Amino acid sequence: MVDLKATDRDFEIAAWKIENLPDYDRRLERAARRVDAMNQEHEHAALIIYEAALMKSGRPVEEVREMVRRFREMWEDEDEPLSIPRVSAILSVEGDEWFFDDPEIRTLTGRLLGQFQHRVAQYNYIDEREVLRRWADGYDTRLFIRRGIYDTEPVVGVIAGFDLRLMQYLRLIAGGNTVVPTPELARALEALGLDGSGGEEALLAAAERLALGMDLPAPVVAELLEEIAREGRTDFPEPPEAGKTAERS
Repeated sequence: MVDLKATDRDFEIAAWKIENLPDYDRRLERAARRVDAMNQEHEHAALIIYEAALMKSGRPVEEVREMVRRFREMWEDEDEPLSIPRVSAILSVEGDEWFFDDPEIRTLTGRLLGQFQHRVAQYNYIDEREVLRRWADGYDTRLFIRRGIYDTEPVVGVIAGFDLRLMQYLRLIAGGNTVVPTPELARALEALGLDGSGGEEALLAAAERLALGMDLPAPVVAELLEEIAREGRTDFPEPPEAGKTAERS
């Protein structure tokens, strides 16, 4: 299990600092809109899996999503949904240009799609998108990550080359209540007085714990934190005396 150095009081103070920023309501609205836009864009389970595999390239998110959009525009058909089997079949015969000319990403994509095709087959009358969301937020998935043994998780953890950050990206865009551990997230947490140096598992645990204390979805809190990091913000309102941070002033 991940051992966080920060105390309950530290998380309470960090939450208070964010919630008492002068423009907190506008920040929260922007964060919620960004998360909503992300969720609306990720409609097809197969394309969510494909996008997560393409992130292995290390290219910017928008460049990856543009590739996925081009694929969708080329192959979308009212009579033939972009199901996991169909996308898998298309990608198996198309060239490496759909994988940024990287054959390793091509192999990774095929394995990921195969794993989820098998997962979907285990359920009756549940569509692919819902199966993917349930995996992303499932107790078993969260438990493997919380225990620091994500690479033994039986769906995607066992795929070589699919590291924790990619797994978290897949969970996030699949609709999971989680975050992606990034340097920006670490900087924001440190600015708020929380230790962001304990590795990706500790960073993930800290962000999710902060979200729980703020009673907000973890992706929304991640957006708030990343905005703080982009600004380079280090000045925050000073909290009141101990025991009084539970209510927003």
